[in-house]
Amino acid sequence: MARRAQSRRTPVRTPQQARSRRTREEILKAAVACFESKGYDETTTAAIARKARIAVGTLYSYFADKRAILLELLATTTKEISDYVVQSLDPALWTNSNPRGSVRTLIDALFHTRRIQPGLQRILWERYFKDPLFRQAVELIEERVKDAMVRLFEALADQGKLRVRDFTTAAFVVHAAVEWTTSRVMLRGSEENLDSTVEAITDMVCRFLFHETPSDELAPRDNPARPAAVESPSPPVKEAQTEASTESESRLPFESSS
Repeated sequence: MARRAQSRRTPVRTPQQARSRRTREEILKAAVACFESKGYDETTTAAIARKARIAVGTLYSYFADKRAILLELLATTTKEISDYVVQSLDPALWTNSNPRGSVRTLIDALFHTRRIQPGLQRILWERYFKDPLFRQAVELIEERVKDAMVRLFEALADQGKLRVRDFTTAAFVVHAAVEWTTSRVMLRGSEENLDSTVEAITDMVCRFLFHETPSDELAPRDNPARPAAVESPSPPVKEAQTEASTESESRLPFESSS
């Protein structure tokens, strides 16, 4: 216990040499494995140290506790995710492009981010509701993504493509809808019906954001656009039944059909 207390008081080192950086990376790698296999609450710093094949005291010279380790993993993972999404929101990529195709590409990108360390993401999602510091870190990343959406919407509005006018609210609505859906897929741990889910969200976002577009752009590929309604004649059987009913109703009660 005294040794551990002394280790906790040791200032956390910033790795300068290649060996120190490798040790830090091994600790983070071991922590991911422990968090994913045992969960955050059941994982101890001693377990992480054993997995990394280092002494517990050595671990404490890099990180104050397991929470500090998870926060660093959060920063790394969310930055990787947000970088990927923000690049997809670059207005230059949307210039002179089919709006629906661009939205589909963006939705695919958002779903792709859920394949980045999905086990760790499930743990981070859990801590989001339990730890204010985790929630603050996630919300900062979300603001970065929504700011990129607003810049994209401004560019699309200048091209006359956008239906909505409140870009900040639109960014919140689109981000919340897509984020919740992708998170549910990630938490479920299955990609069943993924293509149809992406297709449905793409249609929803397009109808919300853009002016009315040709129906063949919005209709699913296996469901061609419905043609204009035309008046069709009633089936012959139904017509015969209607005529027979009319004739029957026109006879007097004492008349018979001959």
